[in-house]
Amino acid sequence: MKSNHASVRRRLAAVTLFSSLAAFTAGCLIATDSHETTSGVKVSDATFDRIKPNETSEDWVRATLGPATTDTTLKDGGRILKWSYTERRESSGAIFLIFGGHSEKKINHTAYVEVHNGVVTNAWRE
Repeated sequence: MKSNHASVRRRLAAVTLFSSLAAFTAGCLIATDSHETTSGVKVSDATFDRIKPNETSEDWVRATLGPATTDTTLKDGGRILKWSYTERRESSGAIFLIFGGHSEKKINHTAYVEVHNGVVTNAWRE
């Protein structure tokens, strides 16, 4: 009878040990990573919404947004100021020995301000 109890105890110990190892290592079998980067001059919605055509000065726009990415002179003497930036979102994940994947999303943003005689006449985004 003792050998039967010892056998049951060994099986129970083995099952407990295996279950513990499976639960402990399960978290190690899945790996994920994600991050976001921005390059260029990002113009926030709150700041862009403060630009009012026929009210806001070019000096205020330049002081607030910083140097424009490009500054193009128009035939009528006005200028188009452009600020560009890119958002890049990357994520990857893997399930050990079963699956691995990677995704990348790149979004380009541009804010335009048209200026005539030192005053904003139009502002838009793409």
